[in-house]
Amino acid sequence: MTVGPGQFAVLSAAVFAIGIYGVLARRHPLGVAMAIGLLFAAPVIALIGFTHAIQVGPPPFGDALAAFAIAAASCVCSIGFALIVLLWRRTARADIDALGDLEA
Repeated sequence: MTVGPGQFAVLSAAVFAIGIYGVLARRHPLGVAMAIGLLFAAPVIALIGFTHAIQVGPPPFGDALAAFAIAAASCVCSIGFALIVLLWRRTARADIDALGDLEA
């Protein structure tokens, strides 16, 4: 049995749906940041699956694009974690609702 692009699309959609649920249901910023990481991982799964199924360009083309996408997502997540730490230091609580209490 081989894995085709349909299975990669279903897996990508499931990971994306879990990420959306995590963003909407979580109140702690760390949980929201991890859910955003899942949102970034879903298109990478689809990208790798589709490039392996279609065989576009040289064989490692999709893997190289996925590596760049993962590197960009990790940079964005690290900036998000830094903002969460700053929020926690400034308000002494880690809650999404604390963002409205901040002054410039």
